[in-house]
Amino acid sequence: MITALTVSLIALWVAFVALALVTYALARQVGILHERIAPAGALASEAGIQIGETAPPLVGLDGAGRPLRAELRPAAGRRILLLFVAPDCPVCKKLLPIAADLARSERGVDLWLAGEGAPELHQQMLDRLGVRAPLILADRAGALYRVGKLPHATLIGAEGRVRAQGLVNTREHLESLLNADELDAPSIQDYLAGVGKINSGGGVAKGGRT
Repeated sequence: MITALTVSLIALWVAFVALALVTYALARQVGILHERIAPAGALASEAGIQIGETAPPLVGLDGAGRPLRAELRPAAGRRILLLFVAPDCPVCKKLLPIAADLARSERGVDLWLAGEGAPELHQQMLDRLGVRAPLILADRAGALYRVGKLPHATLIGAEGRVRAQGLVNTREHLESLLNADELDAPSIQDYLAGVGKINSGGGVAKGGRT
């Protein structure tokens, strides 16, 4: 009986040690995979407005239906996060409070909203969501910025130049635009691929990272 109990205890300890080693190996592999997975960034489109271009002004109406012309030139040391939304876009409604919170938490970021259609519908959407941000509705706002799908964000920096842009669905996507600007790259994906940096005069300098 004692021999059988001893053998059982030894077998249990062997199984325990083996399980611990397997768990450690799996945890190590998960860590390696996590390091290799690139951060998710906003999906930039070749058809979108080009990085380094001067952001076109938007002329239309505000949420109250009053005429408005937005030059989209941020004050010194600040950036404009221009978010294109629509009342019939479910993802836009989910993202709007997130974008507003991001603009409040990030220093030097001003949230602007753009879209097309009836001002009252947009304002009703913002009121329901509790979002307060400048809104401009222009008939061809999407075409002017070459927006394919919503929600779409454009980050505008010094001298009104576009620093980053792309399709955004999550806070991580929005943050990737700010990170790309801080890294002086067109996008997070381009930075990781070593595509190049943004020229001070507009456009992207090709080549590897320095």
